[in-house]
Amino acid sequence: MDIRRILPVLMMQVLCVCAKQIKSITIGTILPEDNSRLFSINRVEPAMAIALEKVVGELGIITDRNITIHFADSKCNVADGINEAINFFVKKEVDVFFGPCCDYAAAPVGRQIHYWNIAMVTPGAMARDFAEKQHMFNLMTRVGPNMNSLINFVTTIFKTFHWNKVNLLYDPDGQSHIVNKYCHIAIDGLHYGLTLQQQHYFKFDNINMILQSFTENIGKETAGMYILVH
Repeated sequence: MDIRRILPVLMMQVLCVCAKQIKSITIGTILPEDNSRLFSINRVEPAMAIALEKVVGELGIITDRNITIHFADSKCNVADGINEAINFFVKKEVDVFFGPCCDYAAAPVGRQIHYWNIAMVTPGAMARDFAEKQHMFNLMTRVGPNMNSLINFVTTIFKTFHWNKVNLLYDPDGQSHIVNKYCHIAIDGLHYGLTLQQQHYFKFDNINMILQSFTENIGKETAGMYILVH
């Protein structure tokens, strides 16, 4: 995903909607400062500056609006994300939210904006629950990959090959450098998406227990078919 190409188009669409109503537009951007995160402030801020140049000004689509971008650190945390959103709202420093991206930070913000009537755009929020647009996340727009697409892909494969048994093997904290509990979010979506398949549950405390289960349970009962997320 080339954020430099996506942001100008995305910003143009969002700002054009806001520009119909107000002269000054403020974007509240809530992202982690931690540079190990894919969408950290230091990674996104230059791209947003480039996008703003392409959208606003003599050569842009919007020529008569003042655009301001504020940044705040979500820390990829459920409490910090909503706290920064509340700060923006109370100070009247936001017309549209960009982010949060991390699922646990995005969830409370995505729910609250319904009452503020403020839109939210995020390349994150990958969990299946965010697809609930009718009542809960009606003002959130996801522009990146998400688990709903993964669920559709996997269920299509299972239906095509008539697979009826599946074991979901994962580390709950796996790949947390991308998004907190990334593997848990992925498997949660698959678990609820695979409604026609038999699913079995095991808890492993170490790798030896996993290897032993491969021989005694998984290989025999599932004919060697399993999904490994790590």
